[in-house]
Amino acid sequence: MTPTALLVDADSVQLAATSRALSPLGYATILASTFDDARRHLHGVGALALLVADVRLGQFNGLHLAFRARARHPNVRVIITDRAFDTMLEHETKRLGGAYIAKPFTGDDLVAILSRLAGEQPARPTSARRWPRRSLAGGVLAAVGSRAARLLDVSYGGLCLEFPHDAFEASMPPTVDVELTALGLSLKMHPVWSREAEAAASWRCGGEVIESDRPSIMQWRQFVDSYVLT
Repeated sequence: MTPTALLVDADSVQLAATSRALSPLGYATILASTFDDARRHLHGVGALALLVADVRLGQFNGLHLAFRARARHPNVRVIITDRAFDTMLEHETKRLGGAYIAKPFTGDDLVAILSRLAGEQPARPTSARRWPRRSLAGGVLAAVGSRAARLLDVSYGGLCLEFPHDAFEASMPPTVDVELTALGLSLKMHPVWSREAEAAASWRCGGEVIESDRPSIMQWRQFVDSYVLT
């Protein structure tokens, strides 16, 4: 069976170059230029052998996509690309069991990475979270727009908020700004789930942290570490 590779990059020239580099290796390639297009392909393809995704995909990034790919296709090999080398992103990609490479790269570079990945066991999804999540005793004051909330638990990649029942709208937009005024920190979050809390006194909403700018993310991780280490 011909292996299928999903290539994701907003740069059409780079997409075509990556596809040409993989063609001699026997891959059938699917090209996507946005996160949403790539996510649809993840559900539409029967078996995915390889994901090559740029880390910069608008509001989301290639790591978000890789995490979803691994959940649906446990044996998929993952290569995350970027326009410049970033030690932190390389570290996060390795934690997922993938390979990280900066542009520009050649076909020979891809061959070398695939040869190395072929000798490694893909990271498989488990019931454990990708990053440990820690509860915040009493919560931390937060706001989403004009709505007050409390931050209940945190991880590097996600958070859970609690809203007063009359201040929550179940139909939240795809992206929201979360303000932690005591820290002087603003984050973008992609809501993933929401549910009514016990006794219908409040609503809880969990989501993914969208890695928008480095200073905010580094401050967020320092905040998370302060709870993990105490």
